[in-house]
Amino acid sequence: MQLGSRWQVGQPPHPGVPGRLHPAIAAAERRLDDASQQAPTGGSWTLTWLEGRPRVELIDAAGTVRADIGVDATGRVTERVPPAAGGSGADPAAGDATGVRPAADDHDDDDDDDWLS
Repeated sequence: MQLGSRWQVGQPPHPGVPGRLHPAIAAAERRLDDASQQAPTGGSWTLTWLEGRPRVELIDAAGTVRADIGVDATGRVTERVPPAAGGSGADPAAGDATGVRPAADDHDDDDDDDWLS
């Protein structure tokens, strides 16, 4: 059994968060900093486990999901684009309407089961 956890935006990831997610978490926080011209306040990250794979969500003080990062079935780190961050939840740059894209440092696009995440 793997337990989830929660930590505040701007703090180091909880020790239970796999290291492979840390760069994507830092990138998401930088995007929020750049978009608002200040550090995000009142938000928190939540770590959950789905089918044994980690997933972290950043939820701001208003309850809006600002980032959703996980590991797919092939072990690739992906980021789901939340509607608040880009409209419909889809990422046009991903070439489809799933709203799932590889994390910034992972460009392998051989995954055919994004619907699971």
